[in-house]
Amino acid sequence: MVVWATALLESSGVESPRLDAECLLASLLGRDRLHLYAAAEERMPSPVFEVYQALLGRRQAREPLAYLTRTKEFWSLSFAVTPAVLIPRPETETLVETALARLNELQAPVIADIGTGSGAIAVAVAKALPHSRLYATEISSRALDVARENAARHGVLERITFLHGDLVAPLLCLGLAHHCDLLVSNPPYVATRELAGLPAEVRYEPLEALDGGSDGLDVHRRLISEASTLLRPGGWLALEMAPGQGPSLSRLLREQGVFGDIEVTPDLSGRERVIVARCTGPGSARSGVGVGLRERAGRTHGG
Repeated sequence: MVVWATALLESSGVESPRLDAECLLASLLGRDRLHLYAAAEERMPSPVFEVYQALLGRRQAREPLAYLTRTKEFWSLSFAVTPAVLIPRPETETLVETALARLNELQAPVIADIGTGSGAIAVAVAKALPHSRLYATEISSRALDVARENAARHGVLERITFLHGDLVAPLLCLGLAHHCDLLVSNPPYVATRELAGLPAEVRYEPLEALDGGSDGLDVHRRLISEASTLLRPGGWLALEMAPGQGPSLSRLLREQGVFGDIEVTPDLSGRERVIVARCTGPGSARSGVGVGLRERAGRTHGG
């Protein structure tokens, strides 16, 4: 069965036909890929075979494997994904690593994940920092449902407050001005003119999570402009970006006049991937407010 499916996908130009054929079958049967070999001689019931055929057809049409299996690994964790969210990618782990490196001296950091999508970044950070409190915003209610599912799956739902709304606005409404130690985001960063040239698989993903405007930096500009309203003095802003956007983003950060320690970090392939900066501007002192914020967050969970 797998040999036949592999040949089918290979004939359509799918890059990893054997792996994809195995993953689809394993997902359909609820088994580990290794267990497929032990059951290679088993006869597949006709209804199951028909579903498998349909999945293979969708993969031939370049629908992403993660949407067909409804799962994707990120930060060594398994995340539910649907067409409502961007598929988590290995390069975004660089953003998580960069964020964690800026928080390792804080006992109970307050973190904002803007445009959380599947919740992969927020969940990964929450798992790595058991005493952290996170707030995750998302303009898509369907994406928020997926993010909540993932937080529950990994046992961190009680420490992440999910908020529906545009960028930082829901957090300001919650009273978090100048109380965050870190603002992290993987904003859309593909220039509009480049969308048509993306791989066929990527074009299945939500356009609003990809389209960054004429130069790919529309959302970055808004985040850089608004971040200092959330960050405490000394807090960090960490943004994912496309290779080549570092100089423009560094200039935007400098022009704000409230950011220093600007640094561009490459991903594992050596390509520019994350820009990070420290907020040096004025903000409210955090002493005496941490406990109150955490108590209020517990009451507003899932807002």
